[in-house]
Amino acid sequence: MNRLGIVLFALCAQPLASLAQIEVKELPSRPGVTVRFVYAKAENPIASAVLFQGGAGAIGIFPNGSMRVENFLSGGAHRFTSNGISVAIPDVPSDRRTLDNFRGTLEHAQDNAVMIAFLRQQAAVPVWAVGTSNGSLSAAATAAHLKDKGPDGIVLTASTTRAPVSQAHSVLTAPLHEVTVPALIVHHKQDACHVTPFSAMPELMAALKSAKTVELIEAEGGTNNGSPCHSGHHQFQGIEAAVTKDIADWIRRYQAASTGKP
Repeated sequence: MNRLGIVLFALCAQPLASLAQIEVKELPSRPGVTVRFVYAKAENPIASAVLFQGGAGAIGIFPNGSMRVENFLSGGAHRFTSNGISVAIPDVPSDRRTLDNFRGTLEHAQDNAVMIAFLRQQAAVPVWAVGTSNGSLSAAATAAHLKDKGPDGIVLTASTTRAPVSQAHSVLTAPLHEVTVPALIVHHKQDACHVTPFSAMPELMAALKSAKTVELIEAEGGTNNGSPCHSGHHQFQGIEAAVTKDIADWIRRYQAASTGKP
């Protein structure tokens, strides 16, 4: 349907000056718990987004804003801000080492509510929850748990839908029928990761039966080097910029159609 893909982008490989007003923030979320995140502000934002990394969720944010783990979303600050979307990219909360067995919980949603509220304070624009791979569960569960205090929409990319091991966090375990905001699904047609098959997309779309709208962008192209679950088509390698632009363009079109404003 669309061209799309993703090249690994690392903050450490790019001068921090190239990122719009990048800052490291740490805010209290639950009693005795803080959440640390990278905040990058677009010059004239049309939207904001919390970007949920896949895997175990631990990206290791350093004081200068660089990260130990930089992938499609965790390394995507510059790509999103260049397309008019300010972002918050979170690490695991202070009371956890990973997000294993945690992404679908109310406590995780409470941590994420702090970042959503922060982004709303920074700009009067809609806030989206964008997840990739295991991170799709974070985005969807947050929308389901927080309701009106949650994101204005969700974007689920390279979503995990099979969970044969505890490290795989299936988005289908979230109460997807309770998601009422618009949902965009982005998935590479040749994703070879065994827990993220493209063939599961009809099941995922059907599960979002209460969402205002559900649309699918089918990514194609790019390169397929390395581990099928940590690089290649699963990470939209080689087409990151195109995929990010397609996400931003879809959000822009949806917002314009829903408000009647260009």
